[in-house]
Amino acid sequence: MAMHTELWFPSVIWSAIIHQIDNKALKHFAYDRKKNDVGRVISNYNGYQSSDILPGDHPEIDKLVEYLNKEMNACAKQVGLPELEIGNIWLNINPPGAYNTMHNHVGATLSGVYYVEAENNQGNIIFQRGDNGEYHIPQYVEDYTYYTSTQATYRCKTGALYFFPGWLNHSVEGNRSNTDRISISFNYGVI
Repeated sequence: MAMHTELWFPSVIWSAIIHQIDNKALKHFAYDRKKNDVGRVISNYNGYQSSDILPGDHPEIDKLVEYLNKEMNACAKQVGLPELEIGNIWLNINPPGAYNTMHNHVGATLSGVYYVEAENNQGNIIFQRGDNGEYHIPQYVEDYTYYTSTQATYRCKTGALYFFPGWLNHSVEGNRSNTDRISISFNYGVI
């Protein structure tokens, strides 16, 4: 008799590369916003994080949100969640040396990031296992799998879009290039 396999409490990460967004327009908006918005410091070190962007602040952000709404709710449906609405969205500009410390998005059901301008050596996003499994998994596993890994790394790349549970701890590596990494982060929940 074969054992029946069930997956409980999985950490799901969705990813895509999208091409429908005018990243040049978003880049200009990001730098204009930085000039006029002091922003905030939450998980960012030596980088800029804007205050929340509101509907109507920029047409390309509105276009992105329209796309996110559709895709986010398709993902929510896959895992049995009700329809979600955007809670907030903001810009990140991480110059050389900037990074984001380990954090999660308190109160968000699903969160995500879209890379407006990003390339190799600008800092990948790293998701951490949150169930303390690292204390129980044998130290010398030869081939790490989704079950035995303690972290998952996703490349920063222009046009990359990642969705993940708001409670999933993550950080962003330091920018080791000579140019800024620009991204847009967002939170969704039942509102």
